[in-house]
Amino acid sequence: MFIRVLRLICLVISLVLLTDGGEEVLARDDTLRCGSDLINLGETMFEVRRSCGEPYSIRDVGEKRQFRDYKKKRRGVEFVLYLTEWIYERNDGIYVLTFEGSRLVRKEFIFD
Repeated sequence: MFIRVLRLICLVISLVLLTDGGEEVLARDDTLRCGSDLINLGETMFEVRRSCGEPYSIRDVGEKRQFRDYKKKRRGVEFVLYLTEWIYERNDGIYVLTFEGSRLVRKEFIFD
């Protein structure tokens, strides 16, 4: 019985955080600040490296094939974008940045 009550209390606290002050908690998950620069989606690898320095780890995680159809030509072009993860360790946790080609498409924060 005590464990059920404890689980219910944890659930209520989680829901309160997500509805009342959840914007701050959720926004923090994908916010990466390097010095005075805020890293945003769409930035290039060059811009991130210039702001944050060398990542702790770099790994290729896959590839994404895309097809671009040009209206002036009869044929389109198929090309491959490589998916790469950069990992940065900070005092408050670990940031995982995912690049598609050379553009940042996802930021994740993992508590330490």
